[in-house]
Amino acid sequence: MTPLKVEAPVFTWFWIGSFVVLIFLAGLMGYACLKNWLGLLIDDRGRFSLNHLQLLMWTLLVLSTLCAAFLVSGLDPESLRIPQELLILMGISVGSATLAGAVKSSKDLPGSTALVARRGMQVDRPDGTKAPIEPKISQVFLEEEGKQADAAINITKFQNFAFTIVAGLAYVVLTLRSHGFPVLPEQVLWLVGISHSGYIGGKIPNKS
Repeated sequence: MTPLKVEAPVFTWFWIGSFVVLIFLAGLMGYACLKNWLGLLIDDRGRFSLNHLQLLMWTLLVLSTLCAAFLVSGLDPESLRIPQELLILMGISVGSATLAGAVKSSKDLPGSTALVARRGMQVDRPDGTKAPIEPKISQVFLEEEGKQADAAINITKFQNFAFTIVAGLAYVVLTLRSHGFPVLPEQVLWLVGISHSGYIGGKIPNKS
């Protein structure tokens, strides 16, 4: 499927404008709900979530491309042709977020033996003191269970975080080069899928 292509400067400026507006609206929503401009990244445990980051990032990137393509087409929805690879990428992101959310929800149920970290919970610090957990951006790749919660890096989360950032940058470059919906290489989709699989697998075992 051939992606929509338009004159480079026109599409680029529409894409940048759409992205800025969507970023502002996302921040405004987070602030309105949680008094935090990054509130959309905070989960129901009161911690910054990698799931939320991934889903929000891909939503903003893809929606910016859709808005830009729609605007330069003269508001003609029939001219939009979204590549199959992009739909697969969104499917991986949404599917991973759904599965990760299900795993987390199962550990939050009454009777669960999982020692999950929540906002306000007292945890041990390296200096031997205790301090309550508060939202911080580094939680997207820190442990979220057990005694090492917020004190050690979770390697599967860090790997998935790194792949997410690299894939996001690749998406931006390909979008601006193609001046429309990018056609992502199959290898990128495989890497993203494998990374998400490892991330979900790492969330399943309970950590003490």
